[in-house]
Amino acid sequence: MRRHLAAPIFSALLRLVAYIFLRVIPTRLAVPVLPALYISYLASFILSAPEPKPDDVHDPDSKKPAVPVKRDDEDPSGLLAVLLSLTTRSRLPNITNVVINTLLLFASIDLALNPIIYPEQDVVFSRVGAVYPDAAKIMVRYPGAENATQEVQLLYREASATAWKDGPYLSLSKDHDWVNVTKLEKLWPNTDYEYTFASSDGVILQYPKPPIRFQTFPDSRLGAGSRFKFVVSSCITPNFPYKGPLNRLTIEGFDLLAKSFEHPSGIPAAPSVTEKLVEKLEDALELYENVTNTTTNTTTENETAPVEEEVESTSFVSRVLPKFMLFLGDFIYADVPINFGEDEDSYLRLYRRNYASPSFRKIYEHIPMLHAYDDHEIKNNWGGDGKDLAPYPDASNAFKLYNGAANYDSPTPGEHYFSFSYGDTAFFVLDTRRYRSDVETVAPLERTMLGERQLEAFNTWLAKANTTATFKFIVSSVPFTSLWGHDAVRDSWGGYEAEKTQILLDLHSVPNVFVLSGDRHEFAAIEFVGPTNGSYPIQEFSTSPLNMFYIPIVRTLNMESKDVVTRTRTEVVLSEEGPEVQTFEEEVPRERVVKYIPEGNVKWSTIEIDTADKDRPLLLLETWIDGKVAYEAETVGTPVKGSLFGSALVQVPDTIKNLLEMIGFQKQWF
Repeated sequence: MRRHLAAPIFSALLRLVAYIFLRVIPTRLAVPVLPALYISYLASFILSAPEPKPDDVHDPDSKKPAVPVKRDDEDPSGLLAVLLSLTTRSRLPNITNVVINTLLLFASIDLALNPIIYPEQDVVFSRVGAVYPDAAKIMVRYPGAENATQEVQLLYREASATAWKDGPYLSLSKDHDWVNVTKLEKLWPNTDYEYTFASSDGVILQYPKPPIRFQTFPDSRLGAGSRFKFVVSSCITPNFPYKGPLNRLTIEGFDLLAKSFEHPSGIPAAPSVTEKLVEKLEDALELYENVTNTTTNTTTENETAPVEEEVESTSFVSRVLPKFMLFLGDFIYADVPINFGEDEDSYLRLYRRNYASPSFRKIYEHIPMLHAYDDHEIKNNWGGDGKDLAPYPDASNAFKLYNGAANYDSPTPGEHYFSFSYGDTAFFVLDTRRYRSDVETVAPLERTMLGERQLEAFNTWLAKANTTATFKFIVSSVPFTSLWGHDAVRDSWGGYEAEKTQILLDLHSVPNVFVLSGDRHEFAAIEFVGPTNGSYPIQEFSTSPLNMFYIPIVRTLNMESKDVVTRTRTEVVLSEEGPEVQTFEEEVPRERVVKYIPEGNVKWSTIEIDTADKDRPLLLLETWIDGKVAYEAETVGTPVKGSLFGSALVQVPDTIKNLLEMIGFQKQWF
């Protein structure tokens, strides 16, 4: 063919890059490439100057009829010309190609520039963050008049009550982007509440309708078992894969997660000890005695027994709304696909966009949300080295304003790491970015991921949780395992092996420890083996993204551990003299891959804890990928003798509550 090939080549490249950008991975490299390809395509298309059709070639002054001219390069069919972006002498395929390429360019611009085009200044929202047995943190954003400060009052009540109670006032100003957090206190444990807001003159505001509900946590001082579940994931970007401008705020991961709440699989949850109704004050004392007897009679074993199951039809995760969601970072992508700036306003714009999402609203208005942060809340692979240099201050302020302030308080003011408990299950959420050493300048043995103060706080928590909590969860925004390749070799705990090794040695002496992580846009279940036969194993579940890209042709987890540990085992061997006990040494992988699933743009894990039977505590894992259950596993934990401190009521009838409140008993309750 003697057609000009430049236009088809530029067009094909444009479509390929646009497809990758819109549907596969929103790489920042596509941002300058796509406009350049489009301009090159248009220029080459115009300069190619298609020849007229042979049938139209004739001399207008001639009296002879036009004679068709035979050509070797006949035009391809219109469909083929559009599919392969070929230029023809027919106008319709050419116009169609121009329209398609123009729409692809505009779609890419829409995806890239959406936060600038729609800054979402007017978004109104409220959500619950940290929940305690006697309190809850509540966040609200209610924009007011320009350069003015307004106050809104929190009104709350038990879900079964009719009259509202006066809660605290929240001051909202433009200086803080109209966002504030309050702590609602003097609540009853394990009780359903709902709240709304009123203006300073007492008029109930239009949002939220209906009131937002939440349930306080059980009192962990009872030492009683509990049954609950929570959700964990990380990494979201609205409207990806791209579904058009009408879906600019859609976050499919949250839509599918909300749908799983509506139609969960599994069996109904049996009420735990802490969920039983206490009818009389005497029943509370009897409950306390029963819990004491149950706990002190438990036995301690030295091994955790992981039992893996893959169930195709019926799930064993119960029909219970999750008590909270752990979001492990990359809530915004400040530098993907475009870095719009590193000032606080540029970060705030991205938070507002996510909270304006109707998909996200289905989650944060129904279950509490707790947040860690990771690199893309700042910029790719960021590490602070404890110096708090730009852009950390502005990025940190934006994160704290929208996500961090509603978390549990850190043991050190101004920090983002924190711990909390639900019943007899303990959590420590790490900050893996602020203090991490620079791997380029710091020697491997001197590197730290956590920094001195955080590591001290973590060790204090671990020493306390060792004997008081049945299950312990260490929440890390980046994977703990060193088996991931690519940039995780340096960006995750793989780049901080000395500190990781010391932490592992401590953890192997503690029963029922699990690590939760995200970041890698893949799922993996990893088992860490201890150095001795008496060591407790540690399991990690790494789940992400909730709504972002994965690369179908890339597998980044190394299935074989690079490190091994030597352990001894004993066997009874029959010999001529009779049975003999012989000792053998064997090498086993220090980190073993239990399950690896890289596929899927939408991933989250639901974890259910059941410690009602102190002798057989259970952890049930269910991993969802693209809206379907892809993996399930059950772990039977080691019994742990919990501590009992005080005797608190769990649920009390309203009449008794009112009486106790009148005499001031609730103030002394906790």
